[in-house]
Amino acid sequence: MKRQMGGGSYRGPLGLRRQRRAIRFTQLLLVAIAAGLLLFAGYSWGRSSGYEAGTRSDDLGAPRKPSATQTIVLALLGAGALGAALLLQGGPETVRIPTPAKLDELAGRAETTAIKRAEEAASEPRA
Repeated sequence: MKRQMGGGSYRGPLGLRRQRRAIRFTQLLLVAIAAGLLLFAGYSWGRSSGYEAGTRSDDLGAPRKPSATQTIVLALLGAGALGAALLLQGGPETVRIPTPAKLDELAGRAETTAIKRAEEAASEPRA
């Protein structure tokens, strides 16, 4: 049996259950990342809002005024991660296993393209 060009053996499309588990895991990971980012954004916002109270206390070596950019960027990244998790949710037809006919069509197109490229490479004059 021939080995595939990409390495490893061809086993066909992944099972529907395995694809769904991978998507769910990715969603959970994105939600966890978003929660961490949003928590850190809340912490930095609370820290920047408490800056005035710290400067009024006449402490020696008061810190410099914190930037609001960090809070905004963290909140945007957290919202983006949540949005990505929601986009992965999709509808009921999120995971589609290709039918054997579709796989044959795709393999035929790839084969035709490979043959054309090989013919073009063979017909080019070598320098």
